[in-house]
Amino acid sequence: MQDLQKKYLNSWAIGSVGGGASEAFMSMFLLYFYNQVLGLNPFLCGLGIALSLFVDAFSDPMIGGLSDRTRSRFGRRIPYMFMGLFGFALGIFLLFNVRIGDTQLGLFLQLLLFIIITRISSTMFFIPRASLGVEMIKGYEQRNLLHARDNNFGILGTVIFYSAIAIIFGNNWNRETGYEAVSLIVIGLFLATSIFSVFKLRNIESLFEKTSIEDKTQHIGVLKGLTLLWKNDSWRNLIIGTSLFGIVGSLSSVFSIYMINFFWLWLPNEFTLILALSIPGAMIAALSANKLLENRDKKKTVLLLTCILISIGPSLTILRILDIKFETEILPEVGLGIYSLLFIIVALHSSFMAGVRVINGIVFSSMFSDVVEDHQKNTYSRSEGLIISVNGLSGKILGGVGILLSGTLLSLVGFGEDGSLEDKREAVTSLAIFSTALLFVIAPISLFFISKYKINKSIHEDNLHELGYETGRVEI
Repeated sequence: MQDLQKKYLNSWAIGSVGGGASEAFMSMFLLYFYNQVLGLNPFLCGLGIALSLFVDAFSDPMIGGLSDRTRSRFGRRIPYMFMGLFGFALGIFLLFNVRIGDTQLGLFLQLLLFIIITRISSTMFFIPRASLGVEMIKGYEQRNLLHARDNNFGILGTVIFYSAIAIIFGNNWNRETGYEAVSLIVIGLFLATSIFSVFKLRNIESLFEKTSIEDKTQHIGVLKGLTLLWKNDSWRNLIIGTSLFGIVGSLSSVFSIYMINFFWLWLPNEFTLILALSIPGAMIAALSANKLLENRDKKKTVLLLTCILISIGPSLTILRILDIKFETEILPEVGLGIYSLLFIIVALHSSFMAGVRVINGIVFSSMFSDVVEDHQKNTYSRSEGLIISVNGLSGKILGGVGILLSGTLLSLVGFGEDGSLEDKREAVTSLAIFSTALLFVIAPISLFFISKYKINKSIHEDNLHELGYETGRVEI
């Protein structure tokens, strides 16, 4: 089994190269593109993206559950991945290259239709893919390796994306043709890496080890599966805790471009350089994650890292708010470019926080993966697809709420295409205050639920033993 894992781990993880680039592109630029470049009202932008997330959220468990029950010559997951990767590429192309109207209604309907195509196709590819990884590697610490390797390839995709936007956009993020060019690069990267991954993994499911309770394993419907899954205490508390952060995360992601332009006053190429300088921190974290997390309890690690993110993450934003509102001059002067002290401070902060977020994300993913065997032991149901899809369901619903809230807030604070830089800075500062305050309200509640997670190394190994799996460490 170890040889199987070694042979196929990179083939599986390389699918994250295009996924990392496409996720960065969509999360950073989709709302900004439709609002600032095409001129769609920010509330309608937020509404369109939020509605697509709600649709996507409810399609997730259906596709995940369907892939659990599918039987084909290529296994349960590969057929969906193959169909989904082409639909996802088509959706990105439509979003940034096709226009069906220039009116507010036309732009809104265009955004809604194309993003629904993109989201559902994304689900068809990424949920079966994630399920395949969890099936392939089952050990408690091996799961950290699985998600660390996934992050490494995802970071590579992000680096390629940052390089593309730096070259194509320069100092102007409002050029429509720039988005068309970047979308084609992202699509090409996604198709190349995803098709390669699917081809290499096409027969892997036939090689998976069987369990000692294989004859008892039942294939249940989505509704029954959801009911059984909700009874799993570890999963229920973890999903509630992580989903609440989804609101703040979606706000931060949507506001990032606005914050760069009007809060920090960075030029596009300066911000791109900051992003580039954060990559080493993320890469070092991902490469060293397996060693750093060895023999560490996952729940305790996540609680510690989340506290670091909450306390240090918003620190510079808070100081900048104080400088703007009360003229405290705590931070060095903004707007002095890459040779300023502030630039160095922000770059170091970004690199450190990127590393912490990567490690935290790896452990969270690993914790969710460990629920699969705990659930199987209790229900005789092997439901990787359903579990992984539902992990995303609540996050997407609350993320949709966050995006809708983002568009609403942009509209309420009077943010528009016109208006002075000072007016826009004032509006974005108000948004920064709101999102930071929301983080400190939500964080204690989230940490409380996460602390109720019960699966540790001993429990996980007992689950594997009871199920009859033979697992060993994979050293790569």
